[in-house]
Amino acid sequence: MSKITAITTNLKNFSGKPLGVLSKTLGVASVAAVIYDAHVNGKIKAESTDIDSTADRYFKNYKQFMTSDKNSASINKLKRVWFDIKQNFSYYHPYNKTKGYLAGFGKTLLNELPIIGLSAIALKFKNVGKIAGILLGINAGKVLFFDVFGLGREKKKKI
Repeated sequence: MSKITAITTNLKNFSGKPLGVLSKTLGVASVAAVIYDAHVNGKIKAESTDIDSTADRYFKNYKQFMTSDKNSASINKLKRVWFDIKQNFSYYHPYNKTKGYLAGFGKTLLNELPIIGLSAIALKFKNVGKIAGILLGINAGKVLFFDVFGLGREKKKKI
């Protein structure tokens, strides 16, 4: 059986089942949105983690450079060279960015775990999947009206 006939057979099986098709579509769209959000949040967290860690490391190195027990020009010169080496050495960046990305990605996935679960149910099961699809549709409507359009929220009073 060719791929075209397999696709047309699958389309014929889905015809007449709009709620099933809609629930599967919402399941795929929800998973895609969650993964995209997790990726973007991971990138943002990776950058902020790297910046914070770099700033902390620079401050620690500067503090160590500025403290001197001996009043010696040669020791101060060596400390200056060592300080410059430590400031310009960037093997920390990949580690910090990876750590931040995993933290941001994982936190977003954990926050969206109910949506991922409903999407999995909508994609896997037939009858229960329709109920999960309805719940995903309700959630999509809530997000659309409250978060995108800003409807149904109280206006904050200006002082």
